[in-house]
Amino acid sequence: MLGKLLDGRYKVVQVLSAGGFGETYIAEDTRRPGNPKCVLKLLKSASSDAYHLQTARRLFNSEAEILEQLGNHDQIPRLLAYFEEDEKFYLMQELIVGHSLSMELRTGQTWTESQVIHMLQDVLRVLEFVHSYGVIHRDIKPDNLIRRDKDGKLVLIDFGAVKQMYSQLATTPSQITATVAIGTPGYMPAEQAQGKPKHNSDIYALGMIAIQALTGMLPNQLQENQKTGEIIWQTQGQISPRLAMIIQKMVCYHYRDRYQSATEVLQDLQQLANPLPPTQSWIPPTHIPHTAPTSNMPAAISQQPLPKPISSAINNSRPVIELPLTWLNQCLSVVRFLPFIGAVGLFLFKAGTWIILLGVILTGFGAGLFVLRSWYPRLARDYDVIFAVVFCLCGILLLFQEHRSYGTQEIPITQSLLAGVSIFSFTECLRLRTR
Repeated sequence: MLGKLLDGRYKVVQVLSAGGFGETYIAEDTRRPGNPKCVLKLLKSASSDAYHLQTARRLFNSEAEILEQLGNHDQIPRLLAYFEEDEKFYLMQELIVGHSLSMELRTGQTWTESQVIHMLQDVLRVLEFVHSYGVIHRDIKPDNLIRRDKDGKLVLIDFGAVKQMYSQLATTPSQITATVAIGTPGYMPAEQAQGKPKHNSDIYALGMIAIQALTGMLPNQLQENQKTGEIIWQTQGQISPRLAMIIQKMVCYHYRDRYQSATEVLQDLQQLANPLPPTQSWIPPTHIPHTAPTSNMPAAISQQPLPKPISSAINNSRPVIELPLTWLNQCLSVVRFLPFIGAVGLFLFKAGTWIILLGVILTGFGAGLFVLRSWYPRLARDYDVIFAVVFCLCGILLLFQEHRSYGTQEIPITQSLLAGVSIFSFTECLRLRTR
């Protein structure tokens, strides 16, 4: 592969890794000034027959679309290109210049609590964004967190698109479908080892990194409670009770006992930075039994005492929005096409009742988008604010129209704005599908 020119553009200059899931290289983009370097990931199909190639192509395009969306976050490498060549599939991603977190986590050396809290907040904000798209990273570990040289932020790499594709292509139609466990022992929770990862499987892995930083011990050096499966780690270092409770809840053996979202962890960590006023007393969380044992877990695990969620004990005054971000993203994708309806309606109908109704609806949708983005600042794409502004502006113009004669220009202006934002939405969808 070294020295090979791919897609008539990318020259392979260095091998990074090679394994059962695929190969990773550093390549130079010969069509850009200075030949900047990027990361190349290669997937070879498990078979050259038509079924495997067709399946691989479908999965590859699907994974590339996901990586394209995730790359909008500043702490996730951007997808530069993806293509197929000689029945092999290639992903080109941004090269992050820096060093891995594993270089900072030296055995026998511990971090301060403030360092651990800062690291957790940094990564949890990225996971909050990733999980909002319904994506599970499945391989959170120090080697996949890069401390970027230019600003010191942690960048999350290696989303395992190649690994997920490889696992789904490992069987033929006549074989029983099996899910291949993807992850790293020590950072991988029980349900993920069984091939059934959850969103909070990523939270477990991040909690294990925090324990490694606080104790100076690798995950495989820590002992387990033989009855419950819980990691025994709090005796290995000095840590405040409140931070210990947060991390312990991140690494509970059973996924039902853990935090269910990155947002919940961030809320509790925020309480460490902004404690309750002196006039308020903090009541330690009580323990309640877990009374619903699952069929695939030992009864001893399900009966383990559970700490009451910290967020409910110390964050009662703050409203928590429980709507899933993936559902909201799907709704917004539909909302973006509402201008089509409004534009067509204005061309066909100019009755006073229709104009007032459409004006109220557009104004309401615009205000609603602003409210959603204030609750979920990382929701959907940044250009959603464009739709909010246009909706509000068009609605105000239509309502203002009612105070004047129909010979004025408010309706033509509104028609032009709605038509423009409709074309913008349509072309953006085409761009995402064809890249």
